[in-house]
Amino acid sequence: MGSFSQAQSIRSQLITPENGFVSQNPFNYSCVIVRHMNQASVIARLKQFEGCVNYMYKCTGGEVTIGIGHALQTAADAARLSWQINSAPASAERVRSDYEAVAATPKGPVAGAYAHLTLCRMAVEDADKLVAADVQSFESQLAAALPKWNTYAEPAQEALFDMAFNLGLGGLKKFPHMLRAVDAGDWATAAAQCHREGISEERNRATAALFLQAGASPGAGAAQTS
Repeated sequence: MGSFSQAQSIRSQLITPENGFVSQNPFNYSCVIVRHMNQASVIARLKQFEGCVNYMYKCTGGEVTIGIGHALQTAADAARLSWQINSAPASAERVRSDYEAVAATPKGPVAGAYAHLTLCRMAVEDADKLVAADVQSFESQLAAALPKWNTYAEPAQEALFDMAFNLGLGGLKKFPHMLRAVDAGDWATAAAQCHREGISEERNRATAALFLQAGASPGAGAAQTS
């Protein structure tokens, strides 16, 4: 076995927008293609289909929420974020009061029905930072839950992310036929099996189109690690 310095001199790495990161093992010469999800594209899609709300409201699952699906488990969680009232910083006491008002309201109404309950608002730039951090964190969870995540074509990663963000990781795993098709690089089947109930048909079509787009990506096919 060669030394670490020898391995460094032999190893080749290539980054391209189409293929992601390619690492060559200097000892068995197998290649691993690590693809990176386009987070900006994902966030734009979430804004389109989830919306971005700048005040606290209850999501359909009954959790107090802000921005693009960011759940606030406690009033303390809400108080740790940046809030404004008429462009001035909101006090922690006011944030907690707003949180309790929303938390005490039964779930069911659309987000707009909660606006009159609160004074605190989140600035656009703060909401953008929050969703960027959420996307990065959730992608890490997806990579841990799906062993071949980093080998999926980038459009397939976007499709899976959209489904998991909407349904939760548990909900995504209720699509076993689709997940097997993704691992096999069978993009037509993945597109046919990704339909969700309770969302717009426009969003369903967009997800299916991403899976079909994955089939046209360079190097698309069965997810492989060697």
